[in-house]
Amino acid sequence: MSDIPSELCREILSLLPAEPLLRFRCVCKSWRETIDDPIFIRLHLDRQLLSARDSSNGVGHLILRGDLDNKFYSLPIDSVNSDTVKPILLKHTPTHEWTNSPLSSCNGVILISYSKRNNLLWNPLTRDLHSLPPVTAMSKKTRGLYHSVSGLGYDCASNDFKVVKIAQIFDPRDRSLKSETMLYSLKSGSWRQINDFPYRISRLSGAVFLEGALHWISGTLPLKRIDDLIVGLDLSTEEYRLLPLPFDVYGYEKPLAKHLSALGGCLILCCCYRVERLDVWSMEDYGLESSWVQLFSVGVSDFVGSVVTLRPVAYSKRRGEVLLQHDKKEFVWFNLETKSVTKKIRIHRVPTTFSSLFSVASLVRLNSR
Repeated sequence: MSDIPSELCREILSLLPAEPLLRFRCVCKSWRETIDDPIFIRLHLDRQLLSARDSSNGVGHLILRGDLDNKFYSLPIDSVNSDTVKPILLKHTPTHEWTNSPLSSCNGVILISYSKRNNLLWNPLTRDLHSLPPVTAMSKKTRGLYHSVSGLGYDCASNDFKVVKIAQIFDPRDRSLKSETMLYSLKSGSWRQINDFPYRISRLSGAVFLEGALHWISGTLPLKRIDDLIVGLDLSTEEYRLLPLPFDVYGYEKPLAKHLSALGGCLILCCCYRVERLDVWSMEDYGLESSWVQLFSVGVSDFVGSVVTLRPVAYSKRRGEVLLQHDKKEFVWFNLETKSVTKKIRIHRVPTTFSSLFSVASLVRLNSR
């Protein structure tokens, strides 16, 4: 091995999956130093993220959280092709009673909220756990209807993971909306207040990290039922940005609900309508309204159950198919050309119902930054 130039060795190792790299740290001292090097970890992660944009490459896995047992399971993306799959129970997982807050993932790190004040960062591969200090958003003396959302992202300018927590209170007495936004830096290990979120945030909005910003579905007025905005928070500049909705979203019928996700490196908008129809849009060129493309539209006749529960979780560009979670109990592959379901994948035994997200395995360390 000593005959192999160090740069060539680094290049070869960076092409390997993250799981064996953890074992290869024991091969020799030089390999351990290479694999633990923050520059190498960043190089390896960038390549994993690029490959994971197409699930056909077999990079990445689905993290499932059981609704009944609150346990976490892993499902390699290249295994989601059989009629029935058996997720792997993840050991050494957090043991708190989790809330129903949407899971948020970034660069192989998962954010878990288990109360209004407490959060955890977790890397399932390295088993690193980082407890965030409790944060009290909004004064306890403030009266009204309380709601909060959280999201995890990465600031490449400062090489720092950041957690954003937005708390809002609507006071029906004077119809006012009070908002407070807190930001946690993994590097500094502390929370600080930043500019308030300027709009009413959707109660069902999970944060989506893309292009250096966290994104939420929002509305312009406290009592307006239509969530008519996509708002992004740039984690480097800490400035808010508005993204346009597709022009055709508000046609003859207004969507009852909308939610965001990311597929193939693009921002995805899902719109659910009263007539039991789900339209899925992709922003092919980030920030440009004209770049919105409707990926597909499905009706209740295509599925057994409500289309409201459909969530896109992965994209196979090579096959032209999108993987959807359906009814919190199964996955389906939907072909974009034929506009039809090509395969239904059921979970063997447990978990019976679950939430899921797509993540890559990374070597990122949470407690040595």
